[in-house]
Amino acid sequence: MTMSVGFGAAAATGTGTAGAVGEVSAAVGAPVSAAMAAGARVPAVLYCIDVKTPGLVPFDFNPEKISIKRSATYTVKPNTQSLHQPGGASGTITKQVQAPMISISKIILEGVTAKLRCDQLLRWMSPFSGIGSMGIAGATLETTLPVITFQWGPPMVAFMYQVRLVSVSINYVRFDFTGIPLRAEVDLSMREQPSMLASLPTNPTSGGLPGRRTHVVAAGESLQSIATAAYGRPGLWRRIAEVNRIQDPTRVRPGRTIYLPNPEELG
Repeated sequence: MTMSVGFGAAAATGTGTAGAVGEVSAAVGAPVSAAMAAGARVPAVLYCIDVKTPGLVPFDFNPEKISIKRSATYTVKPNTQSLHQPGGASGTITKQVQAPMISISKIILEGVTAKLRCDQLLRWMSPFSGIGSMGIAGATLETTLPVITFQWGPPMVAFMYQVRLVSVSINYVRFDFTGIPLRAEVDLSMREQPSMLASLPTNPTSGGLPGRRTHVVAAGESLQSIATAAYGRPGLWRRIAEVNRIQDPTRVRPGRTIYLPNPEELG
C-alpha cells in the first residue's frame, strides 16, 4: 500500500535558503496533521531545516521494519578484598555508551522525483561547502554533517529522532524509456544526536525520566553491586531503592527492570 505525498520541488530537492526552510517546515506539518485527522496512513519523512542544507524526503511506502541498536563498553577495577562472588575485581563500570544506531531497510521511492530525493540523501552525507564555509586557499571550514529529523507518527508514542546519516545505499531498479529512474530501493543507517527531543514528557508512572537508564537485574546481583557498577559507589544503593520504590532491597528478583537515577538525582 502506497502513500504518495506532494511536497513541492523546492522541498524535495533542498534548493533555496530561508524560503526553503519555511517551505520544508510547512510541508512536514500539514500533510502529517491532515493524515492523522483523516485517519489515513501517516507518511514517514526525513527533513532538515538548517538554512545551509534544507530539504525533505518523504517515503512513498512506510517502513516495514525499523531497527534500533545501542552498545556500551565496560571496565573493572582490581579488588582482592571483594565481598561478592566472583572475587578479584569490582563490578562492571560503564566506560562508554554509544548513541543509538537506527537502521531502515528497503525504503521504496517511486516516481520522477525518486532520484531527486536520493540526491538529497547523498547531499546530507556531505559537509556543507557553500558560500561562507570556505577558508583560506579554499579549505572547507565546516566538516560536520547536517543534523536531520526522522519522523513517523506522533513524537511521544511513535518516532521522532534527530540524527546524522552514517550510510546511504541506493539501488535504482526501474527506469522509463528516456533513462529517468522511476523506482529506487534505499537502505539507511543513522546515528541519533543529543537533542531536546530526548527530554519530551514521559509517562509519570513509568519512572522513565530524562537521563535515567534501565538495568535488568541479573542472578547474583544486589543493589549494592549495581550501584558500584553504575556509579563506583556502593552506598548509592539507597537512591536506587528510593527511585524504584523498593521496600526490601534484599528481595530484588533477577529479571526485574529497575531505573538508575540520573546525575542530578544523585545529589
